Amino acid sequence: MSARLPLSLLVSGLLVLPASASAATKNGITPVAPKAGTSVPAGKSPTFKARAKGPGTVWVHVCKSRKQDRNGVICHKASIGQARQQAGVFRYTPQFFDFPAFWLNSPGTYYWQARRIACQGTTSDCRQEGPIVKFRVTGG
Repeated sequence: MSARLPLSLLVSGLLVLPASASAATKNGITPVAPKAGTSVPAGKSPTFKARAKGPGTVWVHVCKSRKQDRNGVICHKASIGQARQQAGVFRYTPQFFDFPAFWLNSPGTYYWQARRIACQGTTSDCRQEGPIVKFRVTGG
């Protein structure tokens, strides 16, 4: 086997790494928590965290479906709220309601997405959506 083959495989593997790392950022928005595939316990309100580069307000949408509207934003039937910035991270903790039909008391798969609204300047898309993150509510 040629010495060039392992070297070319290594180089091609390294070229793939930055692409997968940057896939977690969209429109300057990087979801931080809860991370994709993680679980949050039923009966408790998690804090959604995201980093966002650029001006504007950041909003968090939580939904049972990952289906997007025509603007690329998931629905907001479970929860929507404005994230507040603390130490460079935008945070949103949904208000908890203690009744059985409330989404945080209903185990299952959910999706969250941060989006920034910045309509200053000449940008044609002032509603910039971040990546969609899948998580689970467990227990009950």
